[in-house]
Amino acid sequence: MSAALTITPLANRLVPAFHYQRMPSLVMPDPIVPDGVLPPQHGIDEIFELRVATDDSTERDAFSVRWQVYCDELGYEPAGRFPDHLEYDAADMRSVSVVAYYRATGMPIGCFRLMLADPQCLAAPFHLEEVCTHLETGMLPRDGSDRLGYTEISRFCIVAPFRRFTRSQDCRPPAAIDAVRWREESQHRQNLASFLWLSAAHLAVHARLDYILALMEPRLQQLARSVGFVFHPIGPGVEFRGLRQPYRIDRRALRALLQDPRTASLLAPLAPAWEAQAVSHPLLVNYLSKRPVPISQRLGVPP
Repeated sequence: MSAALTITPLANRLVPAFHYQRMPSLVMPDPIVPDGVLPPQHGIDEIFELRVATDDSTERDAFSVRWQVYCDELGYEPAGRFPDHLEYDAADMRSVSVVAYYRATGMPIGCFRLMLADPQCLAAPFHLEEVCTHLETGMLPRDGSDRLGYTEISRFCIVAPFRRFTRSQDCRPPAAIDAVRWREESQHRQNLASFLWLSAAHLAVHARLDYILALMEPRLQQLARSVGFVFHPIGPGVEFRGLRQPYRIDRRALRALLQDPRTASLLAPLAPAWEAQAVSHPLLVNYLSKRPVPISQRLGVPP
C-alpha cells in the first residue's frame, strides 16, 4: 500500500445498484456441525460489544486494532508506513469491518473485515487470489456475477492482552483493570475469537452470501473447526507469513451452525442490532434492500 492512500468516507463509498442472484443450495454439500462444539458462554456480550462499522469513527477503531497487531506486535506490516497508527489498504474500500470493544474501558480490542466482490470490476481479485495462484477449479469463479456471492474474511485480529491466556498474563491485566475482574473474565476472553467468528457467520448469512473465503494457517483452521466452522481447502498451501492455505465455507454450513440451539440462544439478543447496523452500511445495500424478513427471524431466533 502506498503511504499516500486515503480511505473514502463511508458515506461516500457507494456502489451502483446491481441484481444479486444467490447460488442454488443444491450445489452445496450437506452441512456438518462437528461434535463437541462449545459456543461462547452466555454473558460474553456483557464483557464485549461487537459493532458493524457503519461510520468513520468505528472503522478507524478497526484500523487502530490492526495497526497494534499487524504492525506493532507482529511486524507483518511496516509500522512507519502508517504514521497515524491506523493500518488500512485498498481492500478496505470494498470491505465491511466489525469491531470488538471491551466494555470495561470502551477500548477497541479486536476486529475483522468481510471483503466483498467489486460489482464494477467483477474480476478484481480477492486477497486470497493474489496470494494463492493455484486454486482448485470451480472453487471460485474468476469473473462474472457469481463472484458477488463470495466474501473473504481477513484482518482477523485481537490485541495481545485479550488473546493470551497463561496464568502469568492473567495476573497482569491492562492498566486500570482490576486483577480479580481480569481473572474472572478469562473464559470469556478465550471465547472472544469464536464470538467474532459467529458474528461473521451471521452477517454473511444475513446478506445472503454464498461463501466465506479465508486464507489461514492450519492451526487457525483447526481452531475454527473446534467452534463449528468446517472450512474446506480450495488449493495447496503457500508460504505467506508462514504456511497458509486457502479455504471456503458455504452458507448451508453457516446456517446449520447458527441454528444450533446453543448458538441461536446466545445470538438471540444480539442479532437484531447487528442486522440494523448492517442494513445502514452502504456496501450492503444491494444485498439487503430486498430482504423481507430479518435472518434472525428466518433462523427461528426471536427478535
